[in-house]
Amino acid sequence: MRVLSTVLLCFLSATSAASDFINFETSANQMSSFYRAYIFFDGDRKYKKSIVAIASKASDYDDLLSENPQLLSQWHTLVDQVNRVLEDESNIRNVNTQAHWEVMLGSLNRTLKEEVASSSYNKEFKDPSSEGYIRLLLLRMEKTLALYMALTNPVGGLGISAESPDLDVKVMEVSNMLATVDLQNYSLNRVAKKWSFVKKVLLKYNTDVAPYIVLHSYKKIRLEMNNYLANLQ
Repeated sequence: MRVLSTVLLCFLSATSAASDFINFETSANQMSSFYRAYIFFDGDRKYKKSIVAIASKASDYDDLLSENPQLLSQWHTLVDQVNRVLEDESNIRNVNTQAHWEVMLGSLNRTLKEEVASSSYNKEFKDPSSEGYIRLLLLRMEKTLALYMALTNPVGGLGISAESPDLDVKVMEVSNMLATVDLQNYSLNRVAKKWSFVKKVLLKYNTDVAPYIVLHSYKKIRLEMNNYLANLQ
């Protein structure tokens, strides 16, 4: 019995750590999207507010990232760079500043990719009714948005390389995950309907009006996802 309890405790601890890491990845991708939206819309205050909200809680992940000093350092360096841009709006169109940010973001994403490759949380959250699965779904939505904003951003092309996954592949991943969840649930049903609309816009990233539509739709999707997760507590 004691052995079973120990095994269960280790499993719950690993699952909790995986959920925390998903939350970190989600925050990092959201900050990337909001930052690019801030640049794209010439310093729109509502995106600045969202960036500040994430950046102000950057240290919340220090314990989680303590075992990966490289990732911890890259995260704080990226947040510091974002804060410097927010303090001096003349940097909004400074190509050198944005290129530097793109390089740092690329480094963070490569380290994240290595970390995730050695993690098991993609395997742990297979149950579509579980909280972990929904958090993973939200993360993949945020990754899709981050890539989309990189493609639409005036200087975002600097951060796109041959290693970047195709946007349509990420859209398909999200659609496939959504197809497995309980669409009888009010919040998830609304998410699915909103996604059905927004995925068509995501794939037409070369239109000027599309970023506003996508960001507005994502705001509603996050609200419904968070409502669903809150009801699971």
